[in-house]
Amino acid sequence: PLALGAPEIAVHGIPPLFQRAAAAKLLPDPVFAFYLAKDATAAVGGELTLGGADPQYYTGEFTYTPVTIPGYWQFNVDGLNVGGASYSTGFKAIADTGTSLLALPKADVKALVAKMPGVTSIFGKEYMVNCSMISQLPPLEFEIAGTKFELTGDDYVLKITQQGQTQCLLGMMGIDVPPPRGPLWIMGDVFLRKFYTVFDYGN
Repeated sequence: PLALGAPEIAVHGIPPLFQRAAAAKLLPDPVFAFYLAKDATAAVGGELTLGGADPQYYTGEFTYTPVTIPGYWQFNVDGLNVGGASYSTGFKAIADTGTSLLALPKADVKALVAKMPGVTSIFGKEYMVNCSMISQLPPLEFEIAGTKFELTGDDYVLKITQQGQTQCLLGMMGIDVPPPRGPLWIMGDVFLRKFYTVFDYGN
């Protein structure tokens, strides 16, 4: 794996590759960006751009939010609405391409699942969704730096087809990150797949 976190969490204090490349002025800008394909069958599964952003994968202006604690790419989510109703007035989060799902505190997973029709628990760790009810799942609207980012049921449910059978998996998992870093939401690929993301190390 290619680690792109900050030096504060580097193993044995070894400067990460990206920071070394930026310090050596090998990049036009000290930024990198990720595009993750929305469909697993897409010709291009994803793209990492070092030194800039690839305009073929986004339109409009970027929303920037500051890193709150150096190390991971940690920032504040200012609020979350579920199905149009306020669920939270804010929490800490990190953007992480190494996490496939939305990973959030276990109590939050339980509370959100209670608001979702057609969702059943499997051994208390994974949740299956009745595929015919995806359209009835509430949208999740995250507010970050004054901009709203919405995930619909189609965004946060993973469809897995094996031997001609399709199953629908809720793209959330419970993980309790202890203080002082946590409690923490990990905005993994379920979130990053919808929103092209730039990581601005220079700023």
